Amino acid sequence: MKRPFKKKFLMSDSGAAAVESIFILPFMFMLFFGSQDLISYIKFYKQMADVANVVSDTIAQTQGTITRAQISDIEKTIPLLLPAKEAAAVQVDVYDYYLNGATLTKRWYTASPTGSSCAAPKTSTYSSMIPTGSDLIVAVACRSYTPWVGKFMGGPYLLGSSVFTITQTIVTTPYANLTIPCVTTSGGNTPCAG
Repeated sequence: MKRPFKKKFLMSDSGAAAVESIFILPFMFMLFFGSQDLISYIKFYKQMADVANVVSDTIAQTQGTITRAQISDIEKTIPLLLPAKEAAAVQVDVYDYYLNGATLTKRWYTASPTGSSCAAPKTSTYSSMIPTGSDLIVAVACRSYTPWVGKFMGGPYLLGSSVFTITQTIVTTPYANLTIPCVTTSGGNTPCAG
């Protein structure tokens, strides 16, 4: 005896794999692109730490006064640390803070050569890092990052934002002197201002 068509249709399992694939495939794509985003984010985060460390450490090794041109030359070494396409997206700002008693003041600041700037560092814990009468060199490296998942989903719906800023801050004390004044030109007296 033949089964009724409705019962036969409901019990059939041909095509079940195709239906299951339709439900699973979007999650597999999100898992794949999400893992790629995570790997890229970790890579860029480490790169920003390397860039900020090189800039801060090189400036901290200066003996005497440093000029804005010398800082620009140090910042121009960034393409040696990163691939050219990635180096173009990086901004580096350098700050010099001076501790006078219990007061931490910004003595000078130089903006990124690209014209953009990173968020200013939070200085609430810096006064405990250095002795009174000394400088603290702070390099802030940042870049914007657009995740693949954000592109794939077409906006900020899944991640809350379609573009993120990856920032690393490295703090260094001067090696040779207690302070490192910055002037705009060699032999000049005008301090670096940004």
